[in-house]
Amino acid sequence: MKPMLKWAGYGLAGVAALLLVLAGGAFLVSEAMIRWPVDKPEVRLVAASDSGAVERGRRVAKLNGCHDCHGQTLGGQLFHDEMPVVRAWGPNLSRLIANQTDADLDRAIRHGVAADGRRLWIMPSSAYAHLTDQETSDLLAYLRTFPPTGEVQPRVKVGPVGRLGVLLGKMKSEPDLLRANGPGVKLVDLGSEHVQGRELARTCIECHGQQLEGNPMLKAPGLDMVASYEPEDFERLLHTGIAAGNRKVGLMTMVAPARFGDLTPEQIQALQAYLKARAERRIAQNDVTSGMAQQP
Repeated sequence: MKPMLKWAGYGLAGVAALLLVLAGGAFLVSEAMIRWPVDKPEVRLVAASDSGAVERGRRVAKLNGCHDCHGQTLGGQLFHDEMPVVRAWGPNLSRLIANQTDADLDRAIRHGVAADGRRLWIMPSSAYAHLTDQETSDLLAYLRTFPPTGEVQPRVKVGPVGRLGVLLGKMKSEPDLLRANGPGVKLVDLGSEHVQGRELARTCIECHGQQLEGNPMLKAPGLDMVASYEPEDFERLLHTGIAAGNRKVGLMTMVAPARFGDLTPEQIQALQAYLKARAERRIAQNDVTSGMAQQP
């Protein structure tokens, strides 16, 4: 009996050692994937310098949530804590900006590449890639108005579940997402009548997906549902974060007032009109496809 227990103990110890080796190997491989550098894209953009640039840049920053992650003074902050997946701090931009060129900043904002060539993982470059050159130049002008403040923030910490996601390709760096998404805005063009609404809808991409189809990871729904909103309820949602029926709706309740609080009723109407027209077109296309499929 004792020899059997002894060998069983050896077996368990061997299994435990193997698991440790596998875990260590998985950590090293995922760490290499996280830190693996990418080629720096060639960028020549410079910050705008005309009299209205800073105010235009402020609006770009507000609509796209720059302060949500980096704080009101751009000193950085912990903005996402979901271990064992990821713990993420917005870097202290006020200090980074002082030591980086406009091209460095544009690479990070729209291309997901840090000044030192690191691939970025949490910075939503795949959403900011849709900013125009003018919007980005204005944004840089605004960001450069902030003096250095605060301490350097820690880098993103990826937990074991997050590392498994990296290894399985479920969690992608921003350069990889950009490569997968391909160039250009994926939002359907519904003509000159909906230009303003389509431009505003770009700010929804970060949470609701490249085609506003929804993002299960963020529990963000597809935006076809906006077509069912009464105009006053939709305006209230964007200004206060409170949905129809006095409901709080997760992340939207947190970010809506900060991002969309300054939108005018006319802008909100244009956004909803675009989303409604988009939903009606998708429904019509689905009806046609369904009808063709049912034909003998």
